[in-house]
Amino acid sequence: MRGRLASAFGDVLLALGSLVATLAIVEFVIFGALLKPDDVLPNVTINGIVRYLPGTEATFRHPDGTQSQVKINADGWNSTKPIYELPRTAGRRRIAVVGDSYVHASFVDAQDAYPEVIERELNRRGIDAEVYRFGMDGAPLSQYLAMMRSEVVRYKPDLVVVGLIHNDFDESYRTMRSRTSSSFMKVAIEDGQPPQDIAAAEFRPGLADALRNFATFRYLYYETSLYLTARSLVSRLVWGGDEDYLPEHISSAVDVRRIGDHDSNLRVTRYVVGQMKELAHRHGFALVFAMDGVREAVYDESDPAATEVGTLNRIAESVCDELGLPFIDLHETFAADWTAHRQRFEFPYDWHWNVRGNRVVGEAIANTAAEMLRVPMARQSSRLSRAPGG
Repeated sequence: MRGRLASAFGDVLLALGSLVATLAIVEFVIFGALLKPDDVLPNVTINGIVRYLPGTEATFRHPDGTQSQVKINADGWNSTKPIYELPRTAGRRRIAVVGDSYVHASFVDAQDAYPEVIERELNRRGIDAEVYRFGMDGAPLSQYLAMMRSEVVRYKPDLVVVGLIHNDFDESYRTMRSRTSSSFMKVAIEDGQPPQDIAAAEFRPGLADALRNFATFRYLYYETSLYLTARSLVSRLVWGGDEDYLPEHISSAVDVRRIGDHDSNLRVTRYVVGQMKELAHRHGFALVFAMDGVREAVYDESDPAATEVGTLNRIAESVCDELGLPFIDLHETFAADWTAHRQRFEFPYDWHWNVRGNRVVGEAIANTAAEMLRVPMARQSSRLSRAPGG
C-alpha cells in the first residue's frame, strides 16, 4: 500500500511538473518571445485622477507588422516630455490637451500624436509654445472635467483644448464596469433634478490586471478573435451590459444603440461644458473644443447630420454656440483633406487616427490656437465662437 501511494504521489508530481514546464514554455517562449502580444500599461491614481504608472514603457504590436512605443512620463501621461514642469518659461505659451485614447495616442508614437503636431506647427509659425497632454484610455467627457479641475489647472495653461469623440457623451452618465471606468467621474442625470457629479473612485487593480500580466492571456484574448467573441458575454456578466455586440450596430466605433438618448446627451454636455467654461474664467485660460468627424460620411461624401453619431456633433456645436466657446468640427477638416488626397485617416484594423489623421487634426487645431493665443480673451467669444476646422 505504501509503495502504491508513493508511486501515485510520484506520478502526480511528474504530471504537475510537466504541466508547469509546458505552461512556462507557452508563456515565456511561444508568447513571450515568438508570438509576442502588446505590452501592458499599469494604472494608478494620483491626485485623485487615474492615469498610467509613471516611468513605465510599452510596445504595441499591430496587425500590419508595425509597432508603436509608449513612454509614460514622470507625471503619468504618454508624452515626448519626460516631466511636466509647473513653473512657466517667460514668453512661452502653454497649451493643455485633454481627452481619451486619441490624446493618449493609441497606435502611433508619441511624436506623431496631434498634441505634438500642434506644438510643432505653432513653433513653426513663430509662436513659442509647449503642449502638455492629458490622455487616458476610455475616459469620457465627465472625466475630462475632473482632469481639468484636479490636474490641468495646476500647470496654469493659456489654452485648453478638449478633444471630443463620439463615445464621450453617453459614457459620462451611463454606468460601465470596465477596468478603469469606475475610476472616472460620472454625472447623474435625473428627471427634474440638476446634474450632479458622481465622484471618481481610486483605481484598484483587479483580476483583469492580474491576467494581463501573462503574455499567454494577452495574446489569446486581444490578438485573436476571442476578444470579439467574448465581448458580449463580458458585457453582460462583468460590465453590466444587456445588449450583444453586433458589428452592424457600430458607427464611428460606437454602438449606436447606446447613444440615442439625446436629451441626456444634451443635458450632460451643457453641464460639463458649462463647468469647464466657469473653470476657464476662474483660472484665466482660453478654451476650445475639437470633435471627431463622422468619417464614414466623409468617405461616402454623404450628409453627417443624417447619422446617429452626427447628431452628437450638432449637440456639441450647439452647446458651444450657446456658451460662446470656439468649436472645431473636424468633419469639415477631414472632408476637405479627403477630397484633395483620397487618403483615409484611421488604420485598416482600428478606428483611431493614423499618423495622417493626427497630422490633419493637429494642423487644424493649430490654426485656431494660433489665432486664439494672439487675441485677448475678452474678444475671443465674439471673434471665435465658431472656429473654422482648417
